[in-house]
Amino acid sequence: MASIEKQKDRQSFRTSIKGYLLVAPAIILLCIFTVYPIFYLIHASMLKGSIISAKKKFVGLDNYKYLFSSPDFGKVVINTVLYSFILVAVVMVLAVLVAVWINSNKNSKINQLTQAAIFTPHITSLVAVSMVFMWLMDPQIGFINSILTSIGLPRFSFLASPKTALISLVLVMVWKTTGYFTLLILAALNTIPKSIYEAAELDDTPKYRVLLRITIPMISPTLFFTTIIATIGSFRVFETVNLMTQGGPVNSTNTLVYYIYEYAFKYAKLGRASAAGVVLLLFVGILTFVYFKCLSKKVHYK
Repeated sequence: MASIEKQKDRQSFRTSIKGYLLVAPAIILLCIFTVYPIFYLIHASMLKGSIISAKKKFVGLDNYKYLFSSPDFGKVVINTVLYSFILVAVVMVLAVLVAVWINSNKNSKINQLTQAAIFTPHITSLVAVSMVFMWLMDPQIGFINSILTSIGLPRFSFLASPKTALISLVLVMVWKTTGYFTLLILAALNTIPKSIYEAAELDDTPKYRVLLRITIPMISPTLFFTTIIATIGSFRVFETVNLMTQGGPVNSTNTLVYYIYEYAFKYAKLGRASAAGVVLLLFVGILTFVYFKCLSKKVHYK
């Protein structure tokens, strides 16, 4: 009996070793490209010195004190939060509505064309998208303003005004990302049993109640996932800001990632850029925690 138990222990030990060896490459890569950069970022946020200089001075929390006492950084944080909130809200509402419409449409050819049309912006280069929208939204020679003036309406300032520049960037990303989330939600809609809708139809349930009481709860896991992904993506906005506005006009479109880029590569101030990066990391982490704490309770898993 003792020999049999020893043999079983050896087999279980070998199995455990094989399991650890299989996951070891993923863990090593995770530590190299995720865990180590986070600790390096925190360490660099407490230093003062140029990014191209080997001489750096430890200053503790001075970089954080500078950030939170700077009105420019406060404006950057407000811009980022507003951009993220508006973008995620608009994209999620549009994605749900379009997905529900496609799912309820029985014409397969129209569905295929619609899905191709809404997904094409997602696979289009963001650089190309930004350049096209810069031409469309140009306050003088832009295509949209040309149409407005031709029908007797005043020009719209778009990216040229601090009041409309941030919303203009949101519109660009709504066009770019809605199709991706629509297809994810559409895939979730296809998993809902048809019998549930048939029962609701027999009871003459209004369509809005079907949407709110049946469709939304049934696809809530997908909505929960896509909301988190969309939020994290919105906080990482950089390309459109860099190409279309460079943070202007009057700092109205400057966001956290572009602020980090400016201090790291334009002003060569590694410490302040790293401190802003830590703030961004905390923002995303806290927001994700809040999502899991509040929204996960309303997710209905099958």
